[in-house]
Amino acid sequence: MTLEAIIIRADGAFAETEDVRRQAFIAAFREAGFDWTIDREGFAKSRQLGSLHQRMAYFVRQYLKRRPDTPDIDQLVGAMHRRACKVFCELVEGGALPPRAGMRELVVAARQEGIRLCLASALRRNEAGSILAQALGARGAEAFDVTTAMCERDTAVVADDLYRQVLVDVGTEAKNCLVIEATLAGCTAASAAGFPVITTRSAYCVDIPGAGDSAGVFEDLPSVLARNGKRRLEPLSLTERADLLVALQRLHSGTAETSIDSSWSDAMRVSDILKAKGPAVKTIEANATMRALAQSLRVEAVGALIVKDATGALQGIISERDLARGIAEFGSDLPSMPVSALMTKAVITCAPEDSVAAVAKVMTQRRIRHLPVVADGALTGLISIGDVLKYRLDEVQLEANVLRDYAMLRK
Repeated sequence: MTLEAIIIRADGAFAETEDVRRQAFIAAFREAGFDWTIDREGFAKSRQLGSLHQRMAYFVRQYLKRRPDTPDIDQLVGAMHRRACKVFCELVEGGALPPRAGMRELVVAARQEGIRLCLASALRRNEAGSILAQALGARGAEAFDVTTAMCERDTAVVADDLYRQVLVDVGTEAKNCLVIEATLAGCTAASAAGFPVITTRSAYCVDIPGAGDSAGVFEDLPSVLARNGKRRLEPLSLTERADLLVALQRLHSGTAETSIDSSWSDAMRVSDILKAKGPAVKTIEANATMRALAQSLRVEAVGALIVKDATGALQGIISERDLARGIAEFGSDLPSMPVSALMTKAVITCAPEDSVAAVAKVMTQRRIRHLPVVADGALTGLISIGDVLKYRLDEVQLEANVLRDYAMLRK
């Protein structure tokens, strides 16, 4: 399957709209003279009630339940609902609704690669347009080839209708698209329409399991790269934008979990790499200064050093990335700080008998470049992503030579 279009749900996946909705509801109650507030969990549960008008009616009646009913309760609910909608628009236009992590980067990467973008929205068109303008600039809406909005009236939006309309508007088969959703109802509706779906779980969706508990569920887009059920807090680099798009393409095709192992030989072992490069490991002491670390990295021409204690046991690992992070966090204080302050203490290791395919997968999923090799509790070597890639290139070259020789014999 070829990924031709990415469909992003505006309310929830592109931006966390429910948080601003909650603020708007609280403001409407306050302006009506009611001392009312609601936490995120309570507001999330109210999604099950239906439309925004129905949710407002429920909250108003809950607030007034111990007071005499007023004959114009419906009029009050209507006025408060209209005010909440106006406050929501004002907050969005004022920039109170930033895009979720990774969304800007995904839009840029998809446009560069010629993948069409569709915005599926249960918002009014002006609301969706304001979100895009705040996130992508005044002409943000032009980044999307198609915008499907089903909230032009004051009624509950049925997700099934939304994705049926998206299928018409996007102009290609559902199997050639990937939907990024945030709620269970949206995921169910998109799947029913035939779309492959992944979920960047909304904080206001209580009915979807957490990341790592269900396939295709992530905390946010950058966490798609982590592939370990944890949230990535760092912004995406230029290279990682391309990585994100590749990861989404693999998720779309259903090969995300096997894309690494399927092309690597199971015969290749970590011990094979160590035989070629030797067991020597460059080390540094935990109490050495960061200035000494920088000098060692330069002199040894390596990207990481192992930290060992007085007995020679593995104590940690520190890399060029840690050095860069330290400069950003501590500035001029960094050179005199000890290595122990920035080193990684919970070190991920591998064993000599591990396959290179398995090691490559660990490095890719954990976003790390160096793995200490440990056998029977003792450090026996260190392999880098460069070592792994070199062996893979050698293997590919060998395969090519064999195929070439076979082809020549067949002539």
